Amino acid sequence: MAFFLRAKRAGAIPAMVLLPIFLTLFSILGTVYLAVGGGNPINKVTHTLWSNQNFRVDAGTYFVSKGLESATGEERKILLTKGPKISTTVTAFLANPVFHQEIDQLSGTIYSYYSSGSKQNQTVDVSPVLHLALMGLESVDPQFSKLKKELDKIKPIKLQPQKKGPDPSSIRTYFELAVFLLLLLTLLTLLIYARYAKSLKAFVRNVGITFGVIGLLMIAINIAGMAIVKHQASTATESLVRTAVPIAAHPFLAPFLTVGVVELLLSLSLFIRYFLKRMNVDSQS
Repeated sequence: MAFFLRAKRAGAIPAMVLLPIFLTLFSILGTVYLAVGGGNPINKVTHTLWSNQNFRVDAGTYFVSKGLESATGEERKILLTKGPKISTTVTAFLANPVFHQEIDQLSGTIYSYYSSGSKQNQTVDVSPVLHLALMGLESVDPQFSKLKKELDKIKPIKLQPQKKGPDPSSIRTYFELAVFLLLLLTLLTLLIYARYAKSLKAFVRNVGITFGVIGLLMIAINIAGMAIVKHQASTATESLVRTAVPIAAHPFLAPFLTVGVVELLLSLSLFIRYFLKRMNVDSQS
């Protein structure tokens, strides 16, 4: 313990100036990495949407309303007479685990292709998903089977290698390196402050304040981010977009709230320790 609490302002002050900076940057970039870098972000969006009942219901209604905008003749008659059944079928389809597996496979292929920086041509086939949806619509009205010929004409989509702009795999590597370096700098600065702090009480108090303020900042980012997303979504012309955007944004903004709460709890625990230590000193005196 002789290594710590040397009570030297020349070391303590710079450390307490740099600690909030490094901790803030690490908290923000680390949270962004948790939200985006930790796995396939496409799946995070789709899984959140499929699990939301309001989105599935709105998607079913939207499918029928958009169809009516351009439908004529027999097609329009089917949509008008069997619209509620079609809407319910689409809603149920979006909750189908088989559909989820197909989408996960497609998104996994796309994400792996671009995140790895692959230069090899690859294709994704959307026809299994479309044929699966068609089976549900055929259960509502057999006339939907006429669409099968059109679906059979759909060819697999070729993924084109990225020739311009930054390489996604390189960006991810640099981003991970930045997060790791900020973590090291935060821990190093914390260690330096522990070495030169005036006392244990001062160390616990100042570090507790730092974590508390940054925790509040992270929670504020979550609240402000959701408010901005909801405002932007409310200006969209498509009703389904107004429903989907706030839901899709949640898995990317929620980690800010989680990290903020964890930092506040850590701050609270340090303050409890600080006050207990202070009460103990007062009682002894």
